[in-house]
This record gives sequence, C-alpha cells and structure tokens, in this order.
Amino acid sequence: MAYQMIPYPSIPEDTRRAATAMYGKSNINLRIGDHLNELLYELVPLEFDPGGMGLRSFEVFVQYNLLTIYQYSEELTNAQILDAVRNRVDLKYAMHLPLNIPRFDPQSLCEFRRHLFNDSASAQIFLNLFDRLTIFGLLEPDEAQPVAARQVLVKICTLHRFEEVVEAMYQALEALAVSEPEWLRGNMLPYWYDRYNRSARLSPYRFSGQGWNTRVLQIGSDIQYLLGKVDLADQPQLTNLKEIRNLHRIWEDQFVVYPNPTQAPDRIEWMLTRCASCSNAE
Repeated sequence: MAYQMIPYPSIPEDTRRAATAMYGKSNINLRIGDHLNELLYELVPLEFDPGGMGLRSFEVFVQYNLLTIYQYSEELTNAQILDAVRNRVDLKYAMHLPLNIPRFDPQSLCEFRRHLFNDSASAQIFLNLFDRLTIFGLLEPDEAQPVAARQVLVKICTLHRFEEVVEAMYQALEALAVSEPEWLRGNMLPYWYDRYNRSARLSPYRFSGQGWNTRVLQIGSDIQYLLGKVDLADQPQLTNLKEIRNLHRIWEDQFVVYPNPTQAPDRIEWMLTRCASCSNAE
C-alpha cells in the first residue's frame, strides 16, 4: 500500500525553548514531539482525503487525532482538553504548536468523532496512531483486551455527556439565581451550594473512579427535583427560561425514570448509550 507524506510542521522555536526550560527530556510529551514525524510515518494511505471530513489539511487531521487520544489518555472533556492545550507547553510541544495558538472549537471535536464513528478508513488511521503511541509509552497497553477505536470514542463521548449534564444544571441554577432569586431560595435543596459552587464545578471526576456513576445519578436526581418544582409552580417566567428548557432537553435525552411501586423514590438511570448532541454514540 502507498502512503502519503504528511506535511507536518516542525516544532516552533518559542515552544522548543519554553518546553526544554520547563521539562526534562524524559517527559513523555516532549519525547512524542521529538519523534512525531516517525510516529506519523506511513500512517495515512495515499487515497485518503481529509477534505471528506471537512478538514482543511492533513495537519489539522493529525491534530484532531492527537487531541482525541489525549482526551482518552487523561480522561478529559472537550473543554478540558482544549484548556490543557492552551495552558500546557508540553502538549504544545508534542503537537508542534506555537505558544500562542488560536483556540480550537469544542464542537469541531464532536464533528471529528462523528466521522470516526461512521468512516472505517478514518477510524483505522486513528487506531493505528493510537497503537503507535501506546507502544511509545503514552498509554498503558492491555494485551488481554486490545482497545478498539469505538471503545476510545465511546469513553470520550461519555465524558462529554457528563459535561453536558453538569453544565446544564449549573446554567439553570445561575439563571434562576439572577431572574428568580426568591423562588430559588425557597425551593433549592440545602446541599446545592456545596455541590454546585465554583470550586465544586471545577473539581475533576475521573471516569475510572468509583464515584463516577454515583456523581451522575446525584446530579440527575437534583435535575429531576428542580424540574418537578418548576412544573408545580406553573409560572411562565420559570418554564420559559432558555436554561430551564435546555435542562428539560438534557433530562429527556439522557435519563430514564423507572417508577417504583413502593413508597421509595423512583429509580433513575443515566442513558450511557445516548449523547444529547450526537446520536452516533450508540
């Protein structure tokens, strides 16, 4: 099979100086940056065209592959990986990016994953690069159960779905605090301030951690409670808030309620197979 020579840029000098001053050469991301052209060698078949994915160049195609792999490796949402690339010199070095780079569009990462879900050629290139970076030492190899491209994408999309749930609840509470503070004060639960203050909002929740699913269901229960109170109030100024409407959409798209025939609360389950913004992650 013939392969394309990817016209990938060299490491910018400002990034090189900053990274070597901050990190040792043993840093895995600096080593990736030094060997990136080797990692990309004979990666893309000659017939492959990134324009079919709506990408303007092979350089952008490689960047989105790397961003997605780092998302999986570090368990980051779209917003978190883009913040990491903007703030971390080692990631800029690994991806051959200048210190001052324009911000990537978070939605473009979703679009990229849609293509990987639906295009086997793109998914194979992604998986080949993933395997090369695993061998290189970025990820832990799992010889008993090799990682499939779909497995990587589903994990990232699940992180994104969780971010949607959390962000929708935060935005609804903030909108109510501004427009209907007295109503919110009379209907909010006592622990909501601790759960939804700024420091809690920024706290990371590891996908592989034991508290992951518990955290999701806690927020789901809070959403159910808040929307129930809004429905009972039957006040247009509440129900017409765009943040409340968005919270309804998230709730309907991502949660299922199973009625409990006893006096106990209904059972809530998170629909892990459905993303509110992308129906391909099934």
